[in-house]
This record gives sequence, structure tokens and C-alpha cells, in this order.
Amino acid sequence: MKRWSVDRIWVGRFVIAPALIGALLALAIPAPTTWGTERLSAVLLLDGQAYFGHLREVPWSGTIELRDVYYFQDARGTTEGLPLGLVRRGGELHQPLDGMQIRRDKILAIEQVGNASPVLAAIAAQRMLPGAPR
Repeated sequence: MKRWSVDRIWVGRFVIAPALIGALLALAIPAPTTWGTERLSAVLLLDGQAYFGHLREVPWSGTIELRDVYYFQDARGTTEGLPLGLVRRGGELHQPLDGMQIRRDKILAIEQVGNASPVLAAIAAQRMLPGAPR
């Protein structure tokens, strides 16, 4: 009987307690993408296409998830006076819902978008247009 109580103390001390502390910390600490200013990622694909948005890594998966997605458009027709044009994904003929899954084997690089970049300025200008989703 004494052996069972020693095992029970060991499980409580080295398994249950750290699991509870980790769960509480995970709930209390916000994800790094919500600290400070908005954090956008640039996902550059092997075929030359680039997408910008909020990146969510999917552990143990062959894909990543990108939400609030923007991509390049010809800037000659834009009225914002910016050197580049971005379009929010969702207005295409098939009207995709927010978010897209991208296979990891199609990705060339993933980078953080700088706070002073023209891409972030173009996204901010796009969001300011009347009727644009926030």
C-alpha cells in the first residue's frame, strides 16, 4: 500500500503539476502575433506569387494557414497614389471565404512584413476604402 502512495505523489509532482502550470500559462499569455502593432507575414511561393496576411502555423501538418489575405495587383489603375497595388482576397469569381491553406512544399520563404513597408501602407489604404472589410 505504501508503494502506491509514493507513485501517486510522483505522478502528481512530475506530471500533473507541470501540465496544469503549462495550461494556465498558455491561457494567460497572448500569442506573439497579438503583441504590439499588427504583425503581417509575407508568404512567397515557388511560382513567384506572394501573399500577405496573418500567419497561423498548423503543427504536424503539411500546410500553413493565412488569414486576412492580400496579394499584388497592377498598381497603374489604383487611385491611392501608392507605388504598388494590393487586393484583398475574397472578391474573385469563386468568392473564397477568409483564409487559405498553403502547402509547405510550395513555399519558398516566409518573412515578417516591416512596420514601415509599402506593403503595410497599401494594406492600410485598402482597409480605409469605403465598404472594405476591417
